[in-house]
Amino acid sequence: MENSINNDTSDLKETEFKMFATKHIVVGILLTVVALWVIGSVLGFFEKPAGVKVARQHETDTANKTKAESADEQTKTAEPETLKAKTEYNKGTAGHIMSTDFVAMGKDTPAGEAIRSLKKQRRDINQSFQVYVVDPHDRLVGMVTLKQLMFANDKASLKDLMSKKINSVIADTDEEKVAKLMARENIKVLPVVNKDKQIAGIVKAEDVGTLIQEKPVETARKKPAVKKPVHPDVSPELETAEAEIFRPNGVAFIEALIQPLTYELHERFWGWRPNDILNFTDNVNNFQQGVLEVTRRTAVILAERISRTGSTASFDPNLERAMNWFMIKSDRYWFPSPESKYSDGIKELKIYKEKLEKGAAKFYTRTDNLIPLLAAYEDLLGSCDENLIKDKENDGTPLSFFKADDYFFYAKGVASAMHTILGAILEDFHTTIDSRRGLELLHHAIESCHHAVAIDPLIVTNSDLSGVLANHRANMAAPISHARFYLGVLIKTLST
Repeated sequence: MENSINNDTSDLKETEFKMFATKHIVVGILLTVVALWVIGSVLGFFEKPAGVKVARQHETDTANKTKAESADEQTKTAEPETLKAKTEYNKGTAGHIMSTDFVAMGKDTPAGEAIRSLKKQRRDINQSFQVYVVDPHDRLVGMVTLKQLMFANDKASLKDLMSKKINSVIADTDEEKVAKLMARENIKVLPVVNKDKQIAGIVKAEDVGTLIQEKPVETARKKPAVKKPVHPDVSPELETAEAEIFRPNGVAFIEALIQPLTYELHERFWGWRPNDILNFTDNVNNFQQGVLEVTRRTAVILAERISRTGSTASFDPNLERAMNWFMIKSDRYWFPSPESKYSDGIKELKIYKEKLEKGAAKFYTRTDNLIPLLAAYEDLLGSCDENLIKDKENDGTPLSFFKADDYFFYAKGVASAMHTILGAILEDFHTTIDSRRGLELLHHAIESCHHAVAIDPLIVTNSDLSGVLANHRANMAAPISHARFYLGVLIKTLST
């Protein structure tokens, strides 16, 4: 009897101890996670390294949602005010003939909210439909096509998807000059802005079609005149519009090449980290290594192929210097320091960009120039893919927990920089890719890179694929593999 009582007492104490231990273990884990998050936030472990454009976004998702909802109300209520404003412009101007049937949304509006907004409005949407993107002051800053919205991630903001290469005219521009511009450049829809660069309406090709048809009849009755220049009496407003139209090929590409590394050097907290004496932010370090590798490979192809007519042409001196400066070891402390030489390389790229704008440099968008660049990206993504799926190192040792997050963040850095540059390729090589029907493939590659950048775990775990916890390397491998696949198919498409 006494032994039975002792056993019951022992079991009760054991149960109480288990409950006590379980509570304290759970609380301890939660406190550890919170402490790691606080420390990581301060030191930059978990700073979202999502490329330049995403990393510099300061507005919250709530603000984005509010702007997207307000865009619906503005689209519904702004039309009467705009119609009233049309009467303020003189007859025979773009402002007088413009239509107010357009959609404009804030640049921070998520793509998912934009799609839902369009569905609510039940607009007559076709393949050529486009959404105009405005800043907080309603100034026109870009344009997004329906196809871009359909393929985009729901959380991607319009400013990350938009094309900045957009044509527009001032509302006071003469309608005949607008007609000439649209006919010469085969523009179907031309946005009209006021003096403050705020979008006021659009001019459609059918709105100015009669002006184009009437022009030969009027000139046929007149005495033949001396041949004038191609652009006679161009107004300042039209010069501004045409300057945007004739933005040289390569400018967007160089800007995209500069942006990721510039952010890592000068805008990220603590700056360039791989050469720090105290190396305790390895996540960001590996992310920056990935960004650097994409920059290096792009700079080499730019200097050796895209800027030259062929193998016998001389190198552009600025691109040659930039290519060399980017090859400095990333973990070197000084003599020279990588920060200084990478900055010098960026300066050389900016000089080349200025030469492009002045017509003093060349940028060739041929397929035989684009294919080597895409092949270099495919090889780099293939290396990342292998590191993300392997279980053992090359020497046969098991992959350690601490090495897993290195591979993860390196691949994320590669995807981040590649996402930015592929977007510029879509702009500058648009005609080349479209002629081979490869735009959809490039869109898929860009979207896959975006998905890779969006993976942002608090702690990178390397669990079993059938386990309860995630295997974040495997999660990252999926979009990386998809991006590699689509680039490979695009290369074959361009080669045929």
